[in-house]
Amino acid sequence: MIGDLTYKYDQKNAIKLELQHLSTKQDDGDWILYLVEYTVAPKWFFTFSDQYNYGNSEKDRRFHYPTFAMGYTQGSNRLSFTYGKQREGIICVGGVCRNVPASNGLTITLTSSF
Repeated sequence: MIGDLTYKYDQKNAIKLELQHLSTKQDDGDWILYLVEYTVAPKWFFTFSDQYNYGNSEKDRRFHYPTFAMGYTQGSNRLSFTYGKQREGIICVGGVCRNVPASNGLTITLTSSF
């Protein structure tokens, strides 16, 4: 289940709130993710999210994955900086989705479209 709400302050500034829930007996049980993204169109975005594995049957393995990201877009190029704890899998930030390895720390990404 996913819910999101975007509020545009004006032509350039917007804030997005997103809540996701995964209910499953697989993949370590139930998960929840919340996200806040502030966008200054068309160049900047700032995102904070936390993914929490609250449904893991092993209580000592109920991990939080907090992440902060910011990015700048110029034409068809995007430079982003992400800091936090990332579980392995597909991640989408600022409209760009990619498969990532598990990590903890700073990630710098340059994405170009042509």
